[in-house]
Amino acid sequence: MIHTDDAATAFVTAAEAPKTGVWHVVDDQPVPLGEFLGEMAKRLGARPPRRMPRWLARMVLGRYGTRILGSSFSTSNARFRRDFGWQPSFPTFAEGLDEIVSSWRAEGFPARRG
Repeated sequence: MIHTDDAATAFVTAAEAPKTGVWHVVDDQPVPLGEFLGEMAKRLGARPPRRMPRWLARMVLGRYGTRILGSSFSTSNARFRRDFGWQPSFPTFAEGLDEIVSSWRAEGFPARRG
Protein backbone atom coordinates (compact mmCIF):
# COMPACT_ATOMS: atom_id res chain seq x y z
CA MET A 1 0.00 0.00 0.00
CA ILE A 2 1.09 3.56 -0.56
CA HIS A 3 -0.59 6.94 -0.28
CA THR A 4 -1.10 8.60 -3.67
CA ASP A 5 0.91 11.65 -2.60
CA ASP A 6 3.88 9.40 -1.80
CA ALA A 7 3.50 7.53 -5.09
CA ALA A 8 3.54 10.85 -6.93
CA THR A 9 6.65 12.18 -5.16
CA ALA A 10 8.43 8.88 -5.75
CA PHE A 11 7.56 9.01 -9.45
CA VAL A 12 8.84 12.57 -9.80
CA THR A 13 11.99 11.70 -7.83
CA ALA A 14 12.72 8.75 -10.11
CA ALA A 15 11.85 10.64 -13.30
CA GLU A 16 14.20 13.51 -12.46
CA ALA A 17 17.14 11.29 -11.51
CA PRO A 18 19.75 10.10 -14.01
CA LYS A 19 19.21 6.46 -13.03
CA THR A 20 17.64 3.53 -14.78
CA GLY A 21 16.20 0.42 -13.23
CA VAL A 22 13.19 -1.03 -11.53
CA TRP A 23 12.26 -0.15 -7.95
CA HIS A 24 9.38 -0.97 -5.66
CA VAL A 25 7.61 2.03 -4.20
CA VAL A 26 5.47 1.16 -1.20
CA ASP A 27 5.07 2.45 2.32
CA ASP A 28 7.24 1.15 5.17
CA GLN A 29 4.78 -1.42 6.54
CA PRO A 30 3.52 -4.36 4.49
CA VAL A 31 -0.08 -5.17 5.36
CA PRO A 32 -2.43 -8.00 4.38
CA LEU A 33 -5.48 -6.84 2.42
CA GLY A 34 -7.85 -8.07 5.15
CA GLU A 35 -6.11 -5.97 7.80
CA PHE A 36 -6.10 -2.92 5.51
CA LEU A 37 -9.84 -3.26 4.82
CA GLY A 38 -10.55 -3.84 8.52
CA GLU A 39 -8.68 -0.67 9.48
CA MET A 40 -10.50 1.32 6.83
CA ALA A 41 -13.86 0.02 8.07
CA LYS A 42 -12.94 0.93 11.65
CA ARG A 43 -12.02 4.50 10.66
CA LEU A 44 -15.28 4.88 8.74
CA GLY A 45 -17.37 3.43 11.58
CA ALA A 46 -18.41 0.48 9.41
CA ARG A 47 -18.60 -3.19 10.26
CA PRO A 48 -15.38 -5.09 9.59
CA PRO A 49 -15.32 -7.03 6.34
CA ARG A 50 -16.43 -10.62 6.62
CA ARG A 51 -14.36 -13.51 5.41
CA MET A 52 -15.61 -15.47 2.45
CA PRO A 53 -15.04 -19.21 1.96
CA ARG A 54 -12.53 -19.84 -0.82
CA TRP A 55 -15.05 -21.85 -2.88
CA LEU A 56 -17.50 -18.92 -2.83
CA ALA A 57 -14.76 -16.43 -3.66
CA ARG A 58 -13.83 -18.54 -6.70
CA MET A 59 -17.46 -18.48 -7.86
CA VAL A 60 -17.67 -14.70 -7.49
CA LEU A 61 -14.13 -13.58 -8.36
CA GLY A 62 -12.90 -16.44 -10.50
CA ARG A 63 -9.72 -18.43 -10.03
CA TYR A 64 -7.31 -15.57 -10.78
CA GLY A 65 -9.14 -12.96 -8.72
CA THR A 66 -9.21 -15.32 -5.76
CA ARG A 67 -5.52 -16.09 -6.17
CA ILE A 68 -4.55 -12.42 -6.33
CA LEU A 69 -6.60 -11.41 -3.29
CA GLY A 70 -5.44 -14.45 -1.34
CA SER A 71 -1.74 -14.05 -2.12
CA SER A 72 0.93 -12.12 -0.32
CA PHE A 73 2.81 -9.49 -2.26
CA SER A 74 5.11 -8.27 0.47
CA THR A 75 7.76 -5.97 -0.89
CA SER A 76 10.06 -3.26 0.38
CA ASN A 77 10.97 0.30 -0.52
CA ALA A 78 14.47 -0.02 1.02
CA ARG A 79 16.31 0.02 -2.31
CA PHE A 80 14.33 3.00 -3.63
CA ARG A 81 14.93 4.88 -0.38
CA ARG A 82 18.63 4.12 -0.53
CA ASP A 83 19.11 4.90 -4.23
CA PHE A 84 17.11 8.14 -4.24
CA GLY A 85 17.13 9.35 -0.63
CA TRP A 86 13.33 9.31 -0.76
CA GLN A 87 11.09 8.99 2.29
CA PRO A 88 7.33 8.58 2.32
CA SER A 89 5.29 11.31 4.00
CA PHE A 90 2.97 8.57 5.26
CA PRO A 91 5.33 5.75 6.33
CA THR A 92 2.54 3.32 7.22
CA PHE A 93 -0.77 2.44 5.66
CA ALA A 94 -2.46 3.48 8.93
CA GLU A 95 -1.09 7.03 8.71
CA GLY A 96 -2.18 7.25 5.09
CA LEU A 97 -5.66 6.01 5.98
CA ASP A 98 -5.94 8.56 8.77
CA GLU A 99 -5.17 11.36 6.30
CA ILE A 100 -7.55 10.01 3.65
CA VAL A 101 -10.46 9.55 6.05
CA SER A 102 -9.81 13.01 7.50
CA SER A 103 -9.99 14.51 4.00
CA TRP A 104 -13.14 12.56 3.19
CA ARG A 105 -14.82 13.74 6.38
CA ALA A 106 -13.90 17.35 5.60
CA GLU A 107 -15.71 16.88 2.27
CA GLY A 108 -18.78 15.35 3.96
CA PHE A 109 -18.08 11.75 2.97
CA PRO A 110 -19.37 9.34 4.01
CA ALA A 111 -22.75 10.83 4.77
CA ARG A 112 -23.61 10.44 8.43
CA ARG A 113 -26.45 8.06 9.23
CA GLY A 114 -29.27 9.09 11.44
